Amino acid sequence: MLPTPIDLKLNLNARSELRLRSGDFVSIKVIKRLTGNKWAVGIRGQVIPAFSKVNLAPGQLLRALVTIQQGRITLKMTTEQTTPVQDLLVRQGIQPDKVMEQILTSFLRSGLAVEPERLYQVRRLLEKMKLDPKKFSRIIALILEKGIGLRSRALVPLLPLLGYGEQESGKKEGRKRRRLPDSQALMQQLRSAVEEPESAEGSSLQVFNHLQGSEASWVIIPFDYTYGSSGRIYGSIRLRYDPWRKQTDRLIVVARTEAGRKWSFVLQKSPEDGLELSIFADPVDARRKVKAELEGLRLKLQNLGLKIDDNIREDENFDGFSLPWEELSYRNVDTVH
Repeated sequence: MLPTPIDLKLNLNARSELRLRSGDFVSIKVIKRLTGNKWAVGIRGQVIPAFSKVNLAPGQLLRALVTIQQGRITLKMTTEQTTPVQDLLVRQGIQPDKVMEQILTSFLRSGLAVEPERLYQVRRLLEKMKLDPKKFSRIIALILEKGIGLRSRALVPLLPLLGYGEQESGKKEGRKRRRLPDSQALMQQLRSAVEEPESAEGSSLQVFNHLQGSEASWVIIPFDYTYGSSGRIYGSIRLRYDPWRKQTDRLIVVARTEAGRKWSFVLQKSPEDGLELSIFADPVDARRKVKAELEGLRLKLQNLGLKIDDNIREDENFDGFSLPWEELSYRNVDTVH
């Protein structure tokens, strides 16, 4: 426990720099004292000045609730042992566990109402279809965000297309191997989903891609092809479109090889206004084998103004859409009691 309550004050321009809003929770790392009660702290990957009446310690990690009132930004420290996601589940009468926390986190990222019955419906669907909760709870949240209901007949065929490449086409079950349709059947399924159908209604994938989300809209394009000696490569291209700025601000490529190795490449604007590429991989040994190739890729792309993150991160920490270090916002949580 902290002996004295700690509140940090920020300059008003930090609101736009960090996209802070009242109700957000942020993680803070104390870097060093600048002068007097002025400190350099790290928030959301940026170093900014903050003012504290209480002495801090370099390297100290804090968690704070953002409040913005009358042009003043205050970060109020919290020493709670549970996370805000766990607390929110408890307030809804739900026992927190890893799956429910992942589902709720996906709802929060999509700005969905926190209704216990809907959370349980998503869990039952994930269990029934034997889907990865982290990856597919986020995909289901995006579907709900676009107004497609959990009882929609399009949901079951749509989920494998939107999550194409997230799971292997075949999984070992004892000595048996459960397989999805062969590549020709999969290609036909993709073709019918992407091409214009005979009816005027459009395919479920087309409908999803044309519907707008509450804040940003995701467009997902599955792919499946053979690349020379590398064999089959399949996955999806994901584009995040900002309707207010009328621009695409994030590109994600999820690719799985015939051997079962999976890679995710996230391209977006960096804080320095350039382009930055983050890489997530699974399994661990695959990341070690490509260090040399990654350096070659970095040299080829540096002339294009593209910065590649030095770290290849664990895929299990990535939900396929939002970066693990991006803060959740609780400002507009609509709870139903």
